[in-house]
Parts: sequence; C-alpha cells; structure tokens
Amino acid sequence: MSADDEKALSWDEVSDPTHVATPAASPASVGEPVETPASVSETPKAAGSSFLLVSYGILGGVVLLYTVGWILGIRQVVFVTPDSLSGIASFVSQVLAVAAPVVWFGGSFVITRGAKPVVRLLVLLLGLVATLPLPFILLGAS
Repeated sequence: MSADDEKALSWDEVSDPTHVATPAASPASVGEPVETPASVSETPKAAGSSFLLVSYGILGGVVLLYTVGWILGIRQVVFVTPDSLSGIASFVSQVLAVAAPVVWFGGSFVITRGAKPVVRLLVLLLGLVATLPLPFILLGAS
C-alpha cells in the first residue's frame, strides 16, 4: 500500500478541523479505565424466547380470524324490532362483539405486563374460549 492509503485508513489525524477529542479517545486516557453510566452497563431485559414470539403470532392470527368470523356470523343474524332503541342496542352489541377478540388480545398484554409469560399465554387462551364466534359456528357463513 502507498502512503496515501495508509493515511486514509488512520484515525489519528488531529489537525482535522472537524476532529473533536473526547475523554475516551484522547491519548492521555488510553491506559485509564473508562467509567460507563449505569444505564449502559446493565444488560437489557430479555425480550422473550422464540417460542413466546411464535405463540403470540399464532394467537394474534387466530384473533384476527375470530374477528372475521364475528363479522361473517353477525351478517347472518337478522334482528327485527318495533322500536328504534332495541335496534340501536342490537347494533352496539354487534359492534362490541366484533371488537371483543381484538380488545381481549390487546388488553391481556396491558393487564399482564408484569406477570410471567405463562400467565399471559393462559389469559390469551382464555380469551380464545371467551370470544368464540358462535354465530359463525352455529349458522355458518353461507
């Protein structure tokens, strides 16, 4: 290699006007130990195992299928009432039924934030049983 190549690969060019010396980079402190803040030296909290991530993904997909099942199942139900208050109550209950699986899935992550992952999985599985789209199962999607 030529001298220009060696100069291009070196980082000790102090005469550069954009060069800013930091305490860790200065030659006087090379042998001295560098103290790091406590937030940097701590190891990050484990994000979870791959099993948990895969199971959350599968449960999220099932929740999405439940939501579609509620939409298709409610389309089959015809509610005829003589008054408008019952019709409004029926519409509100249908909207809440469609939103229930998604709300349960998101709410279980919020409520079990500090709990063990097994507890979170059990709450999610309980939600799959509680928000089962019965109109879709009983009436079908014909």
